[in-house]
Amino acid sequence: MLKTPGAEELQMISVPIVKQGLRTTTVALFLTSFFAASPRAESNVSENLLAALPPQSQASETLVFDVLMDGRNIGQHTVTVWKQADSTKVDISIDLKVGLGPIVFYRYEQRNRSLWENGILDSFLSNTNDDGDIYTVAGNRRDDGMSVAVNGGAAALVPDWFPTTYWDKRTVYQDRLLATRDGEVLDVETRSVGFETTEVRGRTVRAEKFEMRGDLDIDLWYDESDRWVKLAFRYRGSTFDYVLR
Repeated sequence: MLKTPGAEELQMISVPIVKQGLRTTTVALFLTSFFAASPRAESNVSENLLAALPPQSQASETLVFDVLMDGRNIGQHTVTVWKQADSTKVDISIDLKVGLGPIVFYRYEQRNRSLWENGILDSFLSNTNDDGDIYTVAGNRRDDGMSVAVNGGAAALVPDWFPTTYWDKRTVYQDRLLATRDGEVLDVETRSVGFETTEVRGRTVRAEKFEMRGDLDIDLWYDESDRWVKLAFRYRGSTFDYVLR
């Protein structure tokens, strides 16, 4: 039987903590106006990225992870990939909620979308509600690099980078990543610790485990087809696991 965390334990992992478990948020507005949140952000991404997504039935792959905190389900992380010729569009939704009964101590929501051409990131847009703190990160490829703007501010030109979306195994071969939450550049070192067996969708598979350290401290697993199948990390004494449905 899973242990239900007490109020004090939940408050420890809530960053920032919601006073008395209550905070007024604009969740509905955030979810329904994903691409209308910032006209200035929209100006820094390609029109192809903003176009309507293909039908779910045409998706090349869908990964749905249950996110567990100490074995207790606190939400979902869903990755949907559409591939057509040399173009790949990826849509990601993250919905996490830590609470006790009807009281929510911490809420994290993110919607991000990326467009890849010939395996290279072409355009990116991410909106995040981190317990009431709102971030918008927009990026668009230019001839001399990637133009990235955070919260509608002035765009900065950065070298090629991978966002912290993890679905692409090439992520583990990068030494710098760009946080989809707030646009922060993260320095990381990653090493493979070999293959091991893990449970994926009710069956046992072989997956290669990678330890990513530095500005991030997470473990990632990819199966023999290079599909992302698992993620795990520890934070403030709690263990978090991504379990692929």
